[in-house]
Amino acid sequence: MKNHLKVSLKIVIIFLIFCVFSFAQTKDTPEKDAQKIAEAWMPLWDSGKYDESYEELSESTKKNIDKRTWFVYWSGVRKPLGELKSRKLFKAEFIKSLEVMPDREGVILQYKSSFEKKDSVLETFGLIREKDGTWRVGHYLTDQN
Repeated sequence: MKNHLKVSLKIVIIFLIFCVFSFAQTKDTPEKDAQKIAEAWMPLWDSGKYDESYEELSESTKKNIDKRTWFVYWSGVRKPLGELKSRKLFKAEFIKSLEVMPDREGVILQYKSSFEKKDSVLETFGLIREKDGTWRVGHYLTDQN
């Protein structure tokens, strides 16, 4: 009976090791997690749903920028570009400790994009991991060549 118990215990241990290894293999990187959030947020921004895009921003961004200012920013930065034609991820960088918030992680995503009124635009999306572990867009910048 003891041998049967030892064999069963070994099988359970092997199974648990396999499960842990499988979970570790499927876990996304912070860059991938942040990219999913950013790319879910982008259609709000692109379509001019600035109120909805504002609600999905990081808490620190909303503390520093009110909805009206966010609308003015969208009107001056994103609206003039027109309809999105293409957007391709160019660079993703994980930041372990943000300079202005050392207790927070961040990800910078850069996309090479093309718009109706501007063919070559480098878009930068900064994401912040909130205290609850969720990623939120913290800023949006463009460099229009």
